[in-house]
Amino acid sequence: MVPILSACIVICRCGDEVDYSLRCIQSADIEVSVFLSDNSPEELTAERLKWSFPGLVVLPQEKNVGLSRAHNAVLPQLQSKYHLLMDPGVSFHPSLLRRMVAYMESHPNIAILSPRFFNEEGEELFLPRRQLSVRFLLGTMFAGLGGIFRKWKQEYTFEDNRVEMPVPVESAPVGFMMIRTDVFRGLNGFDQHFSKTQEEADLCRRILDARLGSVVYHPDMQVMCRTPEEKNVLFANKAHRPGTVLRYFIKWGITW
Repeated sequence: MVPILSACIVICRCGDEVDYSLRCIQSADIEVSVFLSDNSPEELTAERLKWSFPGLVVLPQEKNVGLSRAHNAVLPQLQSKYHLLMDPGVSFHPSLLRRMVAYMESHPNIAILSPRFFNEEGEELFLPRRQLSVRFLLGTMFAGLGGIFRKWKQEYTFEDNRVEMPVPVESAPVGFMMIRTDVFRGLNGFDQHFSKTQEEADLCRRILDARLGSVVYHPDMQVMCRTPEEKNVLFANKAHRPGTVLRYFIKWGITW
């Protein structure tokens, strides 16, 4: 039988960071179909991992096609009920995936479930977010100046509201999100025009706009990020790229 859960990790010159994530999946107390979308086929990382993790399905891309296209490459092969999009270097407790699946099973209105993120020092990373707007963009860019900018950033990332219960959010990080496979497939995955940043914001916006379900942040579901910030897609939106931000605003409109 096909497992209820599948997972896809996109790699691109990530070294051995992906091993952390694959070991966690391998140790999980739920069966998972695992795909590795390889954006750096010139390296031998994927070949090594196939020997270390039996059952791993590698999807080699002809070049670095970007995060969105690499995740979308798995769509024709998905047969699961739930699909995990995951970043190299993220680790978690063996029971987490089973708990997340169980929560989505008992809440059929949820399209995406997102956990709480911590770094290796135990500091919380405020990654689930509100819808991108001009003031939130300014807050992210100039939070170091304090004042109103810091306040806007805290509002954007929910840092101003210590969330202790599951709550709806407007954007979940692509570095670790569990999505209903039929929703992901029905939308044909990510909009491939977003390949640097805003791909998760756009995906969540499309889900909410089409009323396909809610996007929920669950603080009792927790993961740890081991990957350095400069290499990790979880942190990509810290440096909002002008081109993708402009594309997002053109597509969805500008709000203050």
